[in-house]
Amino acid sequence: MRKALVLALCVGLAARAAAQAGSSVSADAVVVTVGMTISTLRDLNFGTVIKGVPSTILPTAVNAGEWQVSGSANAFVIISFTLPTQLTNIQALPGSTMPIAFSALAAIWRRSTNNPVGGTVFNPALGSVGRFGPPANPTMYVWIGGTVAPAVAAKPGIYQGNVIVSLVYQ
Repeated sequence: MRKALVLALCVGLAARAAAQAGSSVSADAVVVTVGMTISTLRDLNFGTVIKGVPSTILPTAVNAGEWQVSGSANAFVIISFTLPTQLTNIQALPGSTMPIAFSALAAIWRRSTNNPVGGTVFNPALGSVGRFGPPANPTMYVWIGGTVAPAVAAKPGIYQGNVIVSLVYQ
C-alpha cells in the first residue's frame, strides 16, 4: 500500500509539472552610434564697437554665433564650450587685446527648429544637456552671445578669438 501511495504521488507531481510547462523568447537589441555633423551657420559678430563702451550680443540676435548639429534622432547630448576671455587684435602689435565675457544666459539650444526663441537657455560656462529632434528631423541648433568691453585706450583694428562648441552623446 505504501508503494502504491508513493507511486500515486509521483504520477500526480508529473502531471502537475506538465501543466506548468512554459516557453521563452529572446530579448535582443542593437545599439548603434550615429556620428554627428556640426556646421557653423554664423560667427558671433560684434561689428564695429566704440572704445570704452561695452557691446552685448544676445543669443537671440541675428549676429549671434550659431551652429547646426545633426545626429541620432531623439538622442541626448552634452553641450560644452571652450570660451575665450579675450579677443586679440590681429592688426596691432602683440599684446593688444579686448576682454570678452559670456553671461549665464548667453547660450541657447533648440531641437529641430532653427529659431532661438523658445529654445532652452543655459550658461555656456556650465554647459547643458540637449536633445536631437525626432526621426524626421534629427537636428539641433545652438546659439551663443557675449559681451566685449573695449578699453578707452584700445588700439583700432580687428579683434578675433575662437568660441568652440563640443557635443558628446550622453
